[in-house]
Amino acid sequence: IKNLSRRRYLSTAGCVAISSLPMVAVAFTNNTSCEAAVVMPPPVQTPELEVLSKPSQSSSLSWKKIKQKAVRALKMFARLVKLAAALVPIALLAPFRMINQKGRHVDAKGYALMESERRPDNNWYLRLCLRCVEWSGAAVIKLMQWAGSRPDMFGHDFCAIFSRLQDNTTPHHWNHTEKVLRKAYGDNWRDRIQIKELIGSGCVGQVYRATVKDQEGALQDVAIKVMHPHIHEDIDTDLDIMRVFARFLPILYPQTSWLNPEGGVEEFASVLKNQLDLRREARNLEQFNKNFEGNDDVSFPKLIPGFEASRDVLVESYIDGIPIFEYAKQLKHDQQSLTQLCITAIKCVCKMIFLDNFVHGDLHPGNVFVTKDQKFVLLDVGIVVKYTEVDHQHITDVLSAFIHHEGEKAGHLLIDNSRVRLGDESTVDEKGFVGKITEMARKAAGEDYLMEHLGTYISQICQAAADHHVMMNQSFVSGALAIKVQEGIALALDPSIQIYTVANPIILEGEARRRAKLLGKKIQKSLWWK
Repeated sequence: IKNLSRRRYLSTAGCVAISSLPMVAVAFTNNTSCEAAVVMPPPVQTPELEVLSKPSQSSSLSWKKIKQKAVRALKMFARLVKLAAALVPIALLAPFRMINQKGRHVDAKGYALMESERRPDNNWYLRLCLRCVEWSGAAVIKLMQWAGSRPDMFGHDFCAIFSRLQDNTTPHHWNHTEKVLRKAYGDNWRDRIQIKELIGSGCVGQVYRATVKDQEGALQDVAIKVMHPHIHEDIDTDLDIMRVFARFLPILYPQTSWLNPEGGVEEFASVLKNQLDLRREARNLEQFNKNFEGNDDVSFPKLIPGFEASRDVLVESYIDGIPIFEYAKQLKHDQQSLTQLCITAIKCVCKMIFLDNFVHGDLHPGNVFVTKDQKFVLLDVGIVVKYTEVDHQHITDVLSAFIHHEGEKAGHLLIDNSRVRLGDESTVDEKGFVGKITEMARKAAGEDYLMEHLGTYISQICQAAADHHVMMNQSFVSGALAIKVQEGIALALDPSIQIYTVANPIILEGEARRRAKLLGKKIQKSLWWK
């Protein structure tokens, strides 16, 4: 407890320093960890010249690969130099900051209801760290968005500064927006679109409030999302740096290898790069609106007919609401309304994970709004997590085993899944691992119920996996992170809420659906054989 403040600020500098490891060349030694070079098909050759041209074609392609890797290495080096210039003063000033820092613990509820305290004399160090994170690129900003929503882990002062990353990063110039709109909707786009104001800027793009003329000539309020310039190249460089870090992390800390850091980076890269094409976000909006059709408590923006999404611009309906933490401040004396909204939020996230298998992958508080009629609104659906049928079954089976107090079964499920992916008997002291999981299940059956303290249990499972060499399924970890965010929002709205009473029926319904589906397949197969 005494060293809590010191650890917070050391972790702040550590989070910022992740991208500064001088190990550039290693990122290009294994094609499985980096994207394959784009190779253009060779020109059509006549039969007489085809044999003569093969050596020159092979040489040309090899040179192209070398050139592409050299360019990527130079980009990484340039980014690392820039980060190093920012990190040197942060590292030098950290001890002075800790000497004068008087830490204070504020839980999620207290943070949500606390009035913003912007004290320049006390927060200069965190603002310096914030600037460094903004320079470091979209990948690191995305990670720090999550950290900025967890005051129970990083403290109020940290979250008060880093919450800016959720919707208030440095915006790009208007000229870029104008260029993108002209390319998407023609030179006369001003005849159909009237930009009113910039309402937010995130890690990959910014959003304007505007009015458009629909197909019938009527005016409609909309939100227009425009990608930042050069965002694709910047994210590729950030991800290469993260791959280097993930590859060397198990060497520096061998136990982390069982948490599958390289797999985590690749999954993070996959979902993050999906966010870079707004046409995919348009499809995600359609699917979310379909999944929650008829639900009067949850709302998503809708696409505007006549304004087709492109890679760099998306036009959607404008929803008038306020961020969920701001809503909690305004209604701090109306606990009944906050509790009802908390229940809606829990149901929404559990439905996405356990029933729909279509999960909003960017659930930080900056993307969660509340309307005047108390609708729970989810924005920025560019990142979506959809598990394979096998992984989805694994996640549900493990959580269901905990809910049914079957810790031994949960432990064996985790070990069996690790063996399937590793193909060997690498587990150390299998009985010890199962015993730890069984003890967790026993505690989860009492006052410390599983869904009430899931974040704590996930951390303990990861620690046990590292101790006993059980490779964690990355889908299980990413699903746990989504539930951790739900946990943070729920605690901010109502710390006394019994999450399990809301989540249990949904989890059990999902389990029943999968069993019915499996039974249906067996019946169908038996009838086919007959």
